[in-house]
Formats: sequence, structure tokens, C-alpha cells
Amino acid sequence: MTAPTADSLVPLRDTGDLTPLYCIHPVSGSPYCYSGLVNALDPRRPAFGLEAPGFDGESEPAGSIAELAERHAATLLDARPEGPFLLLGWSLGGVLAYETARLLTAAGREVPLVVVIDAALRQQIALPPENEMVRYFLHDFLGVMSGMLGSATGEAPALDAVLDGLGPAAGPAERLAAVEASGAVPEEFDAEFLLERFALFRAHVTAMYAHTVASVHDGPAVLIRAAESNHALMEWKPFLPRLSSHVVTGDHHSIWREPGLGEIGAVVSAALEAGAAR
Repeated sequence: MTAPTADSLVPLRDTGDLTPLYCIHPVSGSPYCYSGLVNALDPRRPAFGLEAPGFDGESEPAGSIAELAERHAATLLDARPEGPFLLLGWSLGGVLAYETARLLTAAGREVPLVVVIDAALRQQIALPPENEMVRYFLHDFLGVMSGMLGSATGEAPALDAVLDGLGPAAGPAERLAAVEASGAVPEEFDAEFLLERFALFRAHVTAMYAHTVASVHDGPAVLIRAAESNHALMEWKPFLPRLSSHVVTGDHHSIWREPGLGEIGAVVSAALEAGAAR
């Protein structure tokens, strides 16, 4: 198995005597989007986030979903050799939670719960062109920031207007510089920072488009879907047969603000209380 990367395990709450919850990063590479959820859980529940390689701006991003899952499984086994492991992930993190659970189970460890939050399965479609990927990245970036701050952040219509005004030859650096100059993103995020984050986003999207979920994890699992998401893209039952499903208010990003956040917290709290590992 891939060598562990202990510095990728970040504390979201490092106190409490219950079994820790491990929250795996979405496509952005950062697990801090889960901070609000952790605050809504039992204060006796420690929680840690798994950060993606490359998020530090120094190491190389992983080249595949399999590599990411192997890294995360190795990190968890190094931190908690005997388990058990409670796993949670949103979006890409949901796919990684499932794949990491399979690896930990294969290694003989108990995984009493996997929580998959609004994670779509791969569709047979082509990878978006890079210019469109810049647009997806910026919308995701603003959405994640809005969820973490608990309110809308940035100007999505203004963002689209800036991007639509650029010619097809404009590359990511030029597009991100134009967005910075327009004021469509918060001023503390300059073009250099955005370009660094875009490189990781692009690596993760490319890995996701190349990945096929094909095996079964036969442990307890919870699927939480946003009411405004396309539920047809989230048919996880064939791969997680012991699955219970829930729908919460909002879209893919706004579920991390109220009322969706409170609904997610209630579902996850109940699932953790019902789990074998306390």
C-alpha cells in the first residue's frame, strides 16, 4: 500500500472520547468545508479531515482516484492501526470515502459507517475543455467559500460575464487574471492563488472522469443528496447494498448553509449514534 502522509490528516476537532470521524476532501482538496458539520455533531466526537496531496502547493497531485484512496487508507492505518474507521465525504470525497472503505475492509479493519454526500457516479461523457473547466472551478470555489462562511460569496453572474467576454484562445492564467481584476471573487484570492488551486482541481476532475466505480462495499452506508441535484446520477445502491438514503434542502453547494447544514448534521448524528463504533 502507498506510504502514509501524516501531514495530510488535519484536526477539525481533536478532543472527545468517541470513535473519530474522518472527513475526506472534495474536488478542491481541502477538508475544511466540513468544519460547520463537525460543530453540529456530538462534542465528544473527534473529527479529522484528509487533505489531498498537492493542496500544500508543493507536493504533486495524485494521478488517479485509486492512488488517492490508497494514500488516504495508508494515512488512516498509520494514525489508527486497528481502526475502526468512520468515513464521510462530499462530492469527490464521497467516491473517495467509498473507495477508501473498500481498502480498509480488505486490510481486515472494521468500517462501521460510510457517509456519501451528494456524490455523482461517473457518466460516459467527455472531459470538459479546459476553458470550461476554469468556469466549473470558479463556481465550485465560490460555492465552497459560501458554505464555509455561511452566506453567499462572490458574484457568479459577474464571473460568467467576464469569462464569456474572453476569446477562446485565452488560457487559464489569462482567465483567472481577468476574474481577479473584475472583482468577481473576494479580493484576498489573487490570480496566482487561483491558478494554483485550479491545477489541483483539474487533476482531480481528470482523475474522476477516468474512474469507474465497479465493486461493492458491504458495510453500513448513508447517502445524503441535495434536493436540487440530479438524483439519477447518484444510484449508489448497487455498490453500497446496505444503504439508507436521505434528501436535504438546497443544491450541491448550498447544503452547507442552513437549513441544509442542520439537516445533514441531524442525519449524520443519527447514523453515528446507531453505528456499532461509539
